[in-house]
Amino acid sequence: MRYFQRLLPILLSIVVCFFLVQCSNKSTPEQPEHIRILDEIPQDIKETENLTVFPGYAEPTHSIELIPEQTFGKSGEPYLTQIIGFAVDDKGRVIILDQGEYSSGAGPFLYKVYAYNADGSYHIQLGGPGRGPGEYGIILGLQAEAGKVFVFDYTSKRLNIYNTDDYSFERSTLIEQWGVRDHEAVQGLESGYFEARNDGNFLITFDEPSSGTDWPEYTYMLMDAYGNALDFNPLVFRSDLNAIKSNSRVPSAFRPLPFMGKTVTALSSDNELYSAWTQDFLIKKYNPKGVYQSAIYYPITGSSFDLDEYTDEANYTQQDVMNTLEIVDEELPEANPIIDRLMVDDENRIWVAVPTGGQSDSYEWWILEESGKLLAKLTLPREQEIYDIKNGYLYSKKTNEETGTEYVVKYRIALTKK
Repeated sequence: MRYFQRLLPILLSIVVCFFLVQCSNKSTPEQPEHIRILDEIPQDIKETENLTVFPGYAEPTHSIELIPEQTFGKSGEPYLTQIIGFAVDDKGRVIILDQGEYSSGAGPFLYKVYAYNADGSYHIQLGGPGRGPGEYGIILGLQAEAGKVFVFDYTSKRLNIYNTDDYSFERSTLIEQWGVRDHEAVQGLESGYFEARNDGNFLITFDEPSSGTDWPEYTYMLMDAYGNALDFNPLVFRSDLNAIKSNSRVPSAFRPLPFMGKTVTALSSDNELYSAWTQDFLIKKYNPKGVYQSAIYYPITGSSFDLDEYTDEANYTQQDVMNTLEIVDEELPEANPIIDRLMVDDENRIWVAVPTGGQSDSYEWWILEESGKLLAKLTLPREQEIYDIKNGYLYSKKTNEETGTEYVVKYRIALTKK
């Protein structure tokens, strides 16, 4: 009995310590390996106007499940080979850009655009390979908005427009005729990618020609379908930094350095533009005229950076990297990028692709409410790219393991409150 009385205070101490540890674990969730929570917010981020800061250890309020409901192009004709883009139009049809297979005599026109009905059945082909009206060569972009399908034909340097009533060709706009090129903000720059807004207008990127002596930037301008510049505050963002191979200084020798950071953007259904520098979980919002509105921030960074992870299989050496950084007066980062992609669905939820490591093969998608509050997290293979999120459905592509061909899958998004 006396032995038990002497032992009792010790047992009580152990129980109390265990209880405190458990409470501590509940208050601060275990930190995953691919994320580092910052002890202090960087000063430049603190100075951001209209900034809302969320805790780096925030836990999602909901769990999420993707339930497959329909496939497009998995079987039957036309046979799809390599899907390089697709979009969902206002009719609920899936418009797929397929690169096809190269065969001798086929020429450079390997791309085709197909429309599939909501039930997965094939509907019609839009245009076809060639250089005539409504035809295309190498396609660099496909989007569907405002009752139209837009196809960016790189071969003929034009934007082809088709209507979604019968998917017939309406007209083309030659890039060289875009009046926005006369704007002082983009004079001397080269036009690049386009993003279609749901009002029928476009955000066009204009890039600086690669010089190899400074960090490249691109400028966003707004134009209509006829190439006329519209009222918009030009937005300038940092682009990819490219390494210069030591044995050549021609543009073809440039190779991107993704670990140094880049700007990713996304358009909302309200034509607001969201942007993020991939090294920081800082997401800024601009109104439809390009005027800054607000920002949200999570004080987290990616996993520790290791240059060996990138140069082992890259087309540049570590010396190429260091020479490039010396030219632009930059240093290697301490952490890998925390963001890789950015999307906004039709309910204005923000989808952020967080890599699960430097060269990892998966993303942890953070799904945020419009306010920035963490709603859910979803882990997907990096190769399972998300192309559209609309009407409660997520559209992605998968590979047929038997044939090696690709097809589109429509998933119902099931959110459950925890």
